Amino acid sequence: MKAVLIITALSFISTVGVCTPLTLDAVLSSVRERYPLVEGAQKDVEAAGAEIRSSEGAFDIQWKTRVASSVLGYYQNDRLDSLIEKPTTLWGTNLFAGYRLGVGDFAIYDGKLKTNPGGELRAGFNIPLWRDGPTDRRRANIGRAKLGLQVADLQVIQQRIDAVKEASNRYWDWVSAAKKVEIYQALLKIAVERDDGLKERVKHGDLPEFERRDNERAILQRRSQLISAERSLQQATIDLSLYFRDKEGNPIFAGPEHLGANLPTPNPEAEPKEGLEKALKSRPDLNRFQLLKGQNEIELELAENQTAPKIDIQVQAIRSLQNGDPVRNGTQLEAGIQLEVPLQVNVAGGREDFSKATLARLELQERFLKDKIAVEVYNAKSALNAALLRAQVTEQETQLAKKLEQGERVRFRQGDSNQLFVNIREQATADAAVREVDALADYLKSLANLHAALGES
Repeated sequence: MKAVLIITALSFISTVGVCTPLTLDAVLSSVRERYPLVEGAQKDVEAAGAEIRSSEGAFDIQWKTRVASSVLGYYQNDRLDSLIEKPTTLWGTNLFAGYRLGVGDFAIYDGKLKTNPGGELRAGFNIPLWRDGPTDRRRANIGRAKLGLQVADLQVIQQRIDAVKEASNRYWDWVSAAKKVEIYQALLKIAVERDDGLKERVKHGDLPEFERRDNERAILQRRSQLISAERSLQQATIDLSLYFRDKEGNPIFAGPEHLGANLPTPNPEAEPKEGLEKALKSRPDLNRFQLLKGQNEIELELAENQTAPKIDIQVQAIRSLQNGDPVRNGTQLEAGIQLEVPLQVNVAGGREDFSKATLARLELQERFLKDKIAVEVYNAKSALNAALLRAQVTEQETQLAKKLEQGERVRFRQGDSNQLFVNIREQATADAAVREVDALADYLKSLANLHAALGES
């Protein structure tokens, strides 16, 4: 990869100038426009469009020409046969027109090869009445390709839904990790700033050395917590870089200038009110099964048709360009019928059985996916409700912990407490704040998961 992935990025040096703080909308905009898997799915759409064009090529006009000459032997002659054919989608009808010339000496049994000196024009059509009439391989391929294009479109939507969900989760992990760093930085700062005061009090005999030692222990403990929090922020930044990309599509490691985003307060009124019914209508992975079954039904219809007899009607008009043999002068109209009856239909019958089995499999898979979608929706709603309650409880816990911390400091100044209890209260406040951050992040991630479960991107 390019230079954005080198190890110096771990020190949060930004590779491009981006306005601060980094917002979720900016990350999701990057995902929708430049995420490789979404772009890859869009290429599948282009490939599906090319497949349609390729299938339609089966109806291209064909020009066939054959030239032959007998220069040795008793019968010497020259022959030219040129034909243009145009298959159509109208009940499998084939149109044709051509020119034929046969001059020289012909055996009696080859008399049909001979024409008047100027040759003859012919035009006509061939219509299959049964086999290849309602459907044939060419039209089946086009039908499958058109449904394949819709499948590819749904794949883009599904890839975007998955990417948006994962990007949202990684973004809130990053924001919450940054908030935890702030909490532990503030916690360490309190202990460090207090250490000088404790040192003076110990020096003047106002406080036992033991009290300062406990504060030094707290400083070391809080530095360890800060190191762990900073590592978690680095990991969250690395994970987020998969979704946060520059205009060239290269990952961006969010730097200090990107920090500052807050975890929004839960707003139950803004939560999706739709449920399973919406998911069953909107989920592209479920809608995809309808298209896959449609493709299989096309194959089944074709296989059933191929077991039928082939009855083709051909009509052509022939016009000699120059008088000669009275039999061939003027315009002739010919009509004929061709009958083919398959005595064994193992190929078509096998394909029919295969299509029926495939259709049954798709229906079972579709049924299971509906059950899975229901579970995902119910689980996402349950997780969201639990996260909301947890966020509310942890907020109350944090507020109460702050009050107890402040009270413990007052008691310490009055001589009714010691540094150990003050440190415990401060740590309890920080722990409560971290739990509140986790609860808010879980709520926001659960909200993103619910949107994905409902098929929203």
